[in-house]
Amino acid sequence: MQPLFNYTTLSTRLEKTTRTLFVTLNRPDWNNAFRLEMLFELESLLAWCTARVEINSIFIDSSSGVFSTGLELDSLSSVTRGQLDKINMKLQKIIFSLMQLPQTVIMDLGSGCETLASEFALGADLRICSADAKISFNHNVYGLVPAAGGMSMLSTLVSPAFARSWILTGAPINRSALIESGFVTQTYETGTRTEVIKTILDQITKVAPVQRIQAKLGLFEGLRSQLEAGIVMDRKIAKASMTSEDWRSKKPETKEPDFMPAKSMSYAVKLSLIKNDEGPTLEH
Repeated sequence: MQPLFNYTTLSTRLEKTTRTLFVTLNRPDWNNAFRLEMLFELESLLAWCTARVEINSIFIDSSSGVFSTGLELDSLSSVTRGQLDKINMKLQKIIFSLMQLPQTVIMDLGSGCETLASEFALGADLRICSADAKISFNHNVYGLVPAAGGMSMLSTLVSPAFARSWILTGAPINRSALIESGFVTQTYETGTRTEVIKTILDQITKVAPVQRIQAKLGLFEGLRSQLEAGIVMDRKIAKASMTSEDWRSKKPETKEPDFMPAKSMSYAVKLSLIKNDEGPTLEH
């Protein structure tokens, strides 16, 4: 089938029966990790989708079992503070765009995701994954915080108790917690994935499109002020946390990263919070 767009990091196709746009993250050699090129392509695609109300749903998956590692973990130690900041800012805007699109967005997180990819998943209306998926908000393990909105958005979309546990430990989230929290709508076994996806997409085609779009808008507007205020705080915390540049300590050959001791950062963190820049613009 002829691809809809000639992207470098994404594969796309339209399914006429259910009026679904299928989007596949396609950087398998890098575990579908995000880089600015992929984020620019996602931003371009979502801008195209904004006016395509005839499309009922957007289904996002990946070209490998693992949905995405989010960060390019093998080269993380060479990433600059400026590059991380650009990636986080771009991802924030993409997540907000997903929340406001007229289409219902479904993400298949496959056998798992972590760091930025777990934050990206917050933009979906529905999330599914394999029954044995390993999903984690483990930014702290790599000397980072969920700066693309993961702190505020996650605790808005699921119980703050779940958010605290997931972010502060960085541990993989067990299946019962994924379902109980509402973060994942449904899990599937190896042989049932196709059936689960078909059922969801078929159900979306049965609902009235105008009311579906308006209902999604209403759900977002009910949270908008809380989300936007949270994003500003996320940026302040992210700026302070980057003072240590601890992500540079997490090298593949290093068994135990040399993170900065907390007491060494006290003054630097306070100074960063006081000198906070103006919050980012998140308009769609």
